[in-house]
Amino acid sequence: MDTYTIYLVNQSSSTQIFWCFLERPQELASNHNVFANSSVQLAIGSNQPGTNTFTIPVQYVVGAGASNNAVGLNVQINSSIPKDANLTDTWEADYATVPPPQGPTMRKLSKQSPANTIAIASNAFDQATNEDAGWFSNMSFGIKTSQGFIGMTWSPSPQQTTTLTPQLKFYVAVGSYGSNTLADWTTVGNDSAEISVPDDFQYNATTVTYTATGGWTVTPGKPQLVASAGHSIASLIQSHQSLSKAHADLVALASGLTPNHLALLSEASGSSQQDQIEKVVWHRSYSELDTGNIVLSGTLTVATALAAAFTYFVLSGVTFSINGSTAGATTFNFTYSGTLSAQAVQALFAPGSNITLGG
Repeated sequence: MDTYTIYLVNQSSSTQIFWCFLERPQELASNHNVFANSSVQLAIGSNQPGTNTFTIPVQYVVGAGASNNAVGLNVQINSSIPKDANLTDTWEADYATVPPPQGPTMRKLSKQSPANTIAIASNAFDQATNEDAGWFSNMSFGIKTSQGFIGMTWSPSPQQTTTLTPQLKFYVAVGSYGSNTLADWTTVGNDSAEISVPDDFQYNATTVTYTATGGWTVTPGKPQLVASAGHSIASLIQSHQSLSKAHADLVALASGLTPNHLALLSEASGSSQQDQIEKVVWHRSYSELDTGNIVLSGTLTVATALAAAFTYFVLSGVTFSINGSTAGATTFNFTYSGTLSAQAVQALFAPGSNITLGG
């Protein structure tokens, strides 16, 4: 599922409430009884720092409802039965006829709609009788987001199938729209930023700025500061990867260095410690198939708490790798990989033996 992110910037002198709306499919564009319906909103302060976004996954929904409110301008409509819908789906809303007043049900039909469309049908309900009794049906189509619903609502006619070709065009507006309160498309379209997929997006992101003069700018991609931060993070990750590789190379070379060499390396890095073995618990040993090296692991307890997060220690000229964080600990896990036999390695760990920790 594609997800589009609209980054929002408020350069005006006061806090603004940003709203997101979805453009009507072409099949509904000339129907003046179709109204914009949105609950996706976000208040942003003047030149507010940080990241403010509308995140829009392309998850279409169809909905049906019934209430004492007739579909019309400034009426709050929240369809009681929303259903996730995919392209080529056909859904039917089954509205009840009063009495008594009753909400509709929805079901997916086996019949497919044409490619790139979604169809919504209604059953044979008595619309006139319902509306004379003050019971009004509604039908909705749009996109479901984690921030709410963006779409449109209209009053359905009995036994009518509406086939829709969704278009990913959004409007971002500021103002006093109400959540799920029906709005006029002319108002929404005249005073808003228009954003179309794919033209106004770069890597599924776009930046919409409400300017100090009350206008709009749309710039494909993330805001400059966010993009720069992303580049900095990428640079840090790359530097960390290089450092990790260098450390791995050093550990690989350590098995060929003498204890004196390792001590010099630790002294140069300002990180070394002399300690004594108190006890060792062995975990397992095995032979690596590709190298033939003997691998042993165990848990070592030393006399003095470790002053840093050391990565290796040297015992009788043999280098062992330390696993995990060790700063402040007296017990830590370690691993040996080399050509000595398991018996020879284990014989080195006599209580009271001196070790040099480094890394």
